[in-house]
Amino acid sequence: MEARLAIEEDFKKGYDLPVYVYKPWCKSCEICVAFCPKNVLEMGEDRKPVVARPDDCIFCKQCEIRCPDLAIFLTREKKK
Repeated sequence: MEARLAIEEDFKKGYDLPVYVYKPWCKSCEICVAFCPKNVLEMGEDRKPVVARPDDCIFCKQCEIRCPDLAIFLTREKKK
C-alpha cells in the first residue's frame, strides 16, 4: 500500500514519464539499464535508475519484466 501511495503522489505532481522507478525497492542492480534496447535508462548519482531519454522509450517492457524487485514499471502504453 505504501508503494501505491507514493506512486499516486508522484503522478499528482505532474510527472509524465513512460517508466516509473519506485526507488525504495530498487537495489541498484542495473539490470533494467542493461536490458533497455533504446538506452532510456541510466544510473543516477544515487545509484538508482533514472529516465534519461523518455522520448526514446518503445514500451517493450524489458525493464519491467527483468527487474527482480518489481521496482520498475511502465506507466502507460505507447500512443498510437
